[in-house]
Formats: sequence, C-alpha cells, structure tokens
Amino acid sequence: MKETVIEIKNVTKKFRLYSDRPTSLKETVIKKMKIKYTEFYALRDISFDVKKGSTLGLIGTNGSGKSTLLKIINRTMFPDKGKIKIRGKVASLIELGAGFHPELSGRENIYNNATIFGFSKEEIDKRMPEIIAFSELGEFIDNALRTYSSGMYARLAFSVAIHVDADILLVDEILGVGDINFQAKCANKIYEMKNKGTTIILVTHDMSTIDRLCDYAVWLDKGVKVAEGNPKTIENAYLKFMAEKQDQNNIKKLTDAEKNKKKITYLGENSGNGDIIFTNYKLLDEKNVDRRSFYIGQKISLKLEYYSNIAPEKIEVNIGFEILTKDGRLIYSSNMKQDNYNMEKLRFKSKGIIELIFDDLKLLPGDYKIGINLTNINSTVCYDCYKEITEFKIYGVSKGAGIVDISHSYKIDGENINKF
Repeated sequence: MKETVIEIKNVTKKFRLYSDRPTSLKETVIKKMKIKYTEFYALRDISFDVKKGSTLGLIGTNGSGKSTLLKIINRTMFPDKGKIKIRGKVASLIELGAGFHPELSGRENIYNNATIFGFSKEEIDKRMPEIIAFSELGEFIDNALRTYSSGMYARLAFSVAIHVDADILLVDEILGVGDINFQAKCANKIYEMKNKGTTIILVTHDMSTIDRLCDYAVWLDKGVKVAEGNPKTIENAYLKFMAEKQDQNNIKKLTDAEKNKKKITYLGENSGNGDIIFTNYKLLDEKNVDRRSFYIGQKISLKLEYYSNIAPEKIEVNIGFEILTKDGRLIYSSNMKQDNYNMEKLRFKSKGIIELIFDDLKLLPGDYKIGINLTNINSTVCYDCYKEITEFKIYGVSKGAGIVDISHSYKIDGENINKF
C-alpha cells in the first residue's frame, strides 16, 4: 500500500468581508467597535488523503476553494480549523511571480528560489543552464522581472519548480499560460515527473487534462467537498451539474423575461420574404427537455414551429441548417436536397412543426450556434432564414483537440492496436 504524503483533516478556512472599511487612522479609532463584517467560508470541513506518487485533480467552479486549499497545502496560508500533514519537499506553481523579486533579474531570482529549497550555489550553477534552456528566456534571463510578461513569468516559475527535486508539486492553471508549444512542453514534463514518482496536485478547468494526468479527483463547490474518487466518474458528475446549472440559468432568464413582459419568442435577426415564417423553437435532448447544454454525442433536436401565409398546395420547401463556432466560423452545413430527401412528397400545412435531429453530434466541448434556412426547393427564394437562431454549449471530456470528435483507430503491420 502506498504511503500517504498529504493528510487533510477537517480543514476550514474563513475570511472577513468588511462592508465599511476605515480610510484613516482617525476613522479606525472612532469606528473600532462599530466595524461591520460578514464571514465568508472559503473551505468547510475538507478531508482527504493524497498517496505518494499519485496525481490528484481538484475541480470546481471559480470561487469553490481550490486555490485556497493549494495555498494552505503550500503553507502560504493557514486553516482556521483542522490539520494538514505533509511528508516531503513541496514546490508550487500557484501564483505567477510568487517569491520572485521584480527588481532582480531572472537569473538572480533562480538563485533565490533554489536556495529556499536547500540548494548550494554550486548545485544551482550546475542546474542553471538546464533551467534557462527549459524557460526559453534566452538573453532575457538577465533582465529585471518587472520587464517580463505574464507568459515569461510563467516560464521562469515553471522551470525553477521542476528542477528543484520536489517530492510534491502543486499546479494551479499554469498549463494554460504561454504559447501552445510551451504548454505542450510543460505537460510532457509533468508526465515525466509523474512517471518518476512525484506527487502532483493539479487545479484546472480543462477536463481533458484531468482525464489524461490524474489518478484521483476531488470536486469542490462553494468550499465544500462534493465528491472524490475516479476522475472519469467525478468529471461526469461535475459536467452534469454544470449543464443543469446552465439550464437553470436559462430558465430563470426566460422567467424574468416573462415577468418583464419581454417578447421571448423573438428568434434573432432574419431575412426572407415571409411567405412561411418560424414562430417559435425549442432545443431538446433525448427526453424532450428544452435546454442549451449537452454532452458530447448526446441526441439533440431543434423543434421549430412554422406558419404559412400561402396556400398549402403551393408550398415547395427546402430546409437547411448551419452549425458554427461561437465566433461565426462554419463547421458544417447541409439541406434536405443535398441529403437526397424526396422533396416531391413533402407536404406542408398552414401551420405545423419542423424537427431537425442530430442523433450523435460529436462536437468537442465549447460554445456553438445553429443557423436555419427555410427556402424553396432550389434554395433560390428565402422564406425565413436565420444565420443564428440559437446558441448551445457542449460539455464532456475528449482526448483530442479541435472542434469535432472524429472516430478513428490505428493498425501497425495489419494488426489492430488495443487501448488501455
């Protein structure tokens, strides 16, 4: 059984939030007995253990207590209640530039930080070329830190932390700083440290990073531990929670709009001659629940109500759609004619419902838009066309990168390769 290197027992941390802070010494004396504040609990009764050589992922929304917990483990903050036991040398990447002096050069700050970890000048001199090379700072290493960008700070901080032979590494969103090549290099280095037995606690909003790196996950929400266990199980529970929370927010917005007597059936900017118009829509999951948040691969149906201003026997219709990224880049578009549907047998009423169904929409996590077009058969006349009729969000975990999850497999010398 692996040794426990971090024990967190019933840890609670609270802060005072002052509503009326004094602005002078005189006010401080006069209001000393009258200053009002409320107590905010950043952490409440948190307990879990971390085993030697494991990688633990902390997940949760902003303000859930993740960074506060890392600072307590790092001894830069102390709990109001509870205990923490740590066995081993800790290196942290929590706040950019923490422990660095802005007036000193990058090289001088390397000496200062490495000395804190017990390295002699001779030992630091031996590692200095490797630290500088990894940071990719080049000639800037001898410039004052106050001239560094946040990305340069991150490179220096990461480079020092991974070269001081720490037993435990604390990482708070540092993998999202810098260009994509440096991010990949950082991730590879963490893999390397993990394989060498370094214990790692990682805070990130990127579920794919949790999925790739972590052996265990802890989910915090508003300072309370919601769940802990297998990363995949915790991720799915967290993503479901986030999707439901988003849907509740959308419902509240609609309810507020109704209270304020706003026109909630407004579908967005459109074009067309108005012979046939859309009057309302719903974006449904497989249980016919109207929502704007879905998982990768979940069934999605766009249900549109229409009204025709022309006689049904004269209606000839082609229905098309577009899926776009949040910034308007086209991902995919098609229409019934392109998809070889039998348009001759299509019959419309004076009013009714059109459904566009995606049985397995494998978009990667992100924000997207749907556009919809109601035209004549040859798409030469637009009846009612929307570049953007609604937005939606995709949640989930994907090991790939980009926009679409594309099914694939590998063979070597004609043989299939098994997955772990």
